[in-house]
Amino acid sequence: MVARRLEERFRAIAAQEGHEVDENALDFAVDFARLAVRSLSLTEPLPREREVLVRAIGARTGISEAAVQRLLDLALRPEHRASLGATELRAFTARFGGAAARDLQADSNTELDLAGFADRYDAAESLLLLDALFAVAGADGHIDLADVRQLKRAAQDLGVDEILVTALLQKHDPSHATGERNHPLLGGDSFTIGRSTTCDIVLSDPQVAPRHAQLVRIEDRWRAIDLGSGRPTLVKGSPITSAPLPLDAILRIGHYKLRVVRDAHSVDQLIIDGERAFSALSVRRLKRRIRGGDGQTVSLLDDVSFTVFSGEVIALVGPSGSGKTTLLNAISGIAPADSGDVLLDGLDFHRLLRLDRSLVGVVPQDDLVHAELTVEESLFYSGRLRFPPDVTDLEVRGEVDRVLHELDIAHIRKSRIGDALQRGISGGQRKRVNLGQELLTRSTRVLFLDEPTSGLDPRASQDIVRLVRQIADGGRIVFIVTHDLTPEVMAQVDHLLVLAPGGRLAWIGPPPEAARYFGVSTPDAIFNRFNDHPPEQWGRLYRESLNARKYVTAREHLIGLEGVGQAAGDEDLRRAGRSPLRQFATLTLRYLRVRLRDRMGVAVLGIQPVFLALVMFIVFPAPTAPFLFMLSLSCLWFGMSGSVRELISDRVIWRRESRVGVGLLAYMGSKTTVLSAVTALQCFFLAAFLHSALDMGEYGFSVWLLSSVCVMTGWLGMAMGLAVSAFFRSSEAAVGTLPLLLIPQITFSSIMVSVRDMGWAAKTMTWGTFQRYCFDALIKCGERIAVPTYKNGEWKAQPINGTLYKLGLKFSDAADDQGFDLDQLLAIIGGTTVFMIFAATMMVRAQSRKD
Repeated sequence: MVARRLEERFRAIAAQEGHEVDENALDFAVDFARLAVRSLSLTEPLPREREVLVRAIGARTGISEAAVQRLLDLALRPEHRASLGATELRAFTARFGGAAARDLQADSNTELDLAGFADRYDAAESLLLLDALFAVAGADGHIDLADVRQLKRAAQDLGVDEILVTALLQKHDPSHATGERNHPLLGGDSFTIGRSTTCDIVLSDPQVAPRHAQLVRIEDRWRAIDLGSGRPTLVKGSPITSAPLPLDAILRIGHYKLRVVRDAHSVDQLIIDGERAFSALSVRRLKRRIRGGDGQTVSLLDDVSFTVFSGEVIALVGPSGSGKTTLLNAISGIAPADSGDVLLDGLDFHRLLRLDRSLVGVVPQDDLVHAELTVEESLFYSGRLRFPPDVTDLEVRGEVDRVLHELDIAHIRKSRIGDALQRGISGGQRKRVNLGQELLTRSTRVLFLDEPTSGLDPRASQDIVRLVRQIADGGRIVFIVTHDLTPEVMAQVDHLLVLAPGGRLAWIGPPPEAARYFGVSTPDAIFNRFNDHPPEQWGRLYRESLNARKYVTAREHLIGLEGVGQAAGDEDLRRAGRSPLRQFATLTLRYLRVRLRDRMGVAVLGIQPVFLALVMFIVFPAPTAPFLFMLSLSCLWFGMSGSVRELISDRVIWRRESRVGVGLLAYMGSKTTVLSAVTALQCFFLAAFLHSALDMGEYGFSVWLLSSVCVMTGWLGMAMGLAVSAFFRSSEAAVGTLPLLLIPQITFSSIMVSVRDMGWAAKTMTWGTFQRYCFDALIKCGERIAVPTYKNGEWKAQPINGTLYKLGLKFSDAADDQGFDLDQLLAIIGGTTVFMIFAATMMVRAQSRKD
């Protein structure tokens, strides 16, 4: 055989020169040299081409440069090239005879080819050979179309993913790496654009369809036509089927930006900006296990490894319990795996996230937006929370405008979002707003979408997935958890990632190849095959397949190739730290606006103090002890009822925002500030009205002191409501708890049974009854209190000090036994309020960590 003769001659030369060559290294060097010469039809390589091959072989084998040069000389001899052209074959026959020529042709049918090389060696060595072929073809700084076709065939034979071909083409052809290329539009009125080498304008990237679009000249103008590939074609940022293409307007195909310019001689040229950055997210051997209820260990992720690149859309599918959410949480750092690594461009992704959470965006299945806000307001407040303090509001609004146009929702910017109860924008538009919050920061590199098409009609679902495709074309890595495997959706997806139960990787690769791998006609039928093998076997079958070598192993090795560009990503406006004060101000303004937009809620809050004031004015002719009790109880109710659901209603929104750096203190501070203001207004109105209506000044009550104590009582109720809201997960449970809290406040507050008349257990309970301290404080705001004379409904004023024993607020009638004084009571009320807010904050923190 040719290879054996070449190997024997090279070994003899190496022995003569005193070189000791390892057998495995020798085999690899011979195979590498022969296939490089054969694949590129080399006869007399240029010095630069020889240098590339020598360096590649020497780096892999350790063979000296001189020895490798001799090996190349031997491989270039006609008798050692199994593949000869017709002219070379005639020359060979003339020199060595017909029998030798026939033997040579017979050898060529049995010689190792590129596919055999891929089988014999691992993915790294196949990629090394392909990289060398590209380097030789691009030795002069340019790879022409004929070479591109030849290199793509070589990549297919070596089992190399097409996206890796794009990376190598960009690496070795400056016209792909540095950006702009010019195509004179002369000699024709129609030009096809696509990745197929048969197109007039070739864009070598898997994100571009084989025949993607067409440029047609009509008189003096150009028109862009989408050729129905399923991938989006955009003019001025909007998807088109057919649209005019004005001069200098941007035509977007995949990550390429194309525009037609006309020079001073009226010659049109197509300018192509084709720079593509290969930022890589590598998941390596992720494992996660938990202990089940029966004490057995349950696998959630089992040795999951894959690598994806910027600009790719990955659809994550699998049956229930296959670990889809667990995998996304492990990648995004929400719940890291027990073992394994997640790397972004070779760096620890989770460490990068601790420095800058904006690198990742998570869009949950539910639309986590405030229904009361408009589309523009929702995005604006999200931007203020995500950007550092030195980014001005004007700059934030500029980013909002960008996202509105990018998502094609600029026309509804002033529309209220709404929800199931309040009519607003459509479900598909809400999905876009939800997505837009994660696109405000340009530094977002990886995007996770959980069922983005859930609950949408087929047209809206396809629009969302096409939008996701456009976002990925802009340079982001996008994961979609979905059960929608229709052809329209799969046309926008680069890779299907299939998980079998227990978190086993059963496939990652293009959807059409996935269907062939599972033996089904369409990807949506894959779910029918999971019962064919146990989950463990699905994982093992894929790891041992050639597809895993092509779509997992080879991609990992591409990252280590010198000269393959990595995306720095579009930088955020500024990457400084976020300001807790700005977060607090933003959250407070947003929460206040949300509350004010709830007109029915505002009306109820306004009616409550007016209604209760009128009721108490009708019932109580003077400031009696029962009146003061009802006043304090009403203030306590204002605070509790207004806050008991507030940490539940937007808990999921808070958790999402906390992942991008919104602080807990800023969040709780905004809630406390707005609720405190609302409660203070209610309590102040109630106290001031009743002070005037019942002429309480005649009894020594100061309106300001009375109002202050009422406000503090309301704040205590607000703090209790927040604690309840932080504890429960549902509004129904929280509201149902109110009677359980208020009834004991009434029972043990001494208004029904005096403290002195209670048993020891009841007396003990009174020390923990907040209403008792509030009631006592209100009484001590004045000097006298009204008591009945039992004569024709007449009332008389008595000093408050003398009545405390009768009211049950002290234990004896001794003159010096006055119980707590007012300052002490206010300290107790204030301290309890602070403690309740602190407890609520800690419960929110604990639940966010648990979730």
